[in-house]
Amino acid sequence: MFWFWKRGLLLLAEKNATKTLDKLLFPGGDGHREKIIESMKTITKSKYSEELLMDYFLKIKGLQVINLYDPVNFWTRKYLMTPTKLRLNYFEQVRFYETFLNYPEVIGKVIKNNEKAEVKNYIKANTSEVFYKAKQLSKKFA
Repeated sequence: MFWFWKRGLLLLAEKNATKTLDKLLFPGGDGHREKIIESMKTITKSKYSEELLMDYFLKIKGLQVINLYDPVNFWTRKYLMTPTKLRLNYFEQVRFYETFLNYPEVIGKVIKNNEKAEVKNYIKANTSEVFYKAKQLSKKFA
């Protein structure tokens, strides 16, 4: 009984939550999944298995995408609250977050290492460091 509570419950949570997260994170199907695995293999230089890479991606992006205070089923919450099976070093983590911070828009540009500068420029162009706009400052308020 104790084994089931510790291990079996986690296995059930992983099985059920991955289905839910796959539908949410990969609306395009297996094509998106393959691109993510390819880009993660370039980040880690192919030293981890696909299963470990997908576990890491699903947990990190799942926590970013799903707000745990909204109604989320028990299995997804249990799966996302467990630690990842994969431990990336600092540089791999930084590259992961640079790559997948704006996941759906940027993923097509990340496959090759030489396009990394283009991705950074894209992210800088689409995220503003200024919290106000010049037009808003020029308006006169009564």
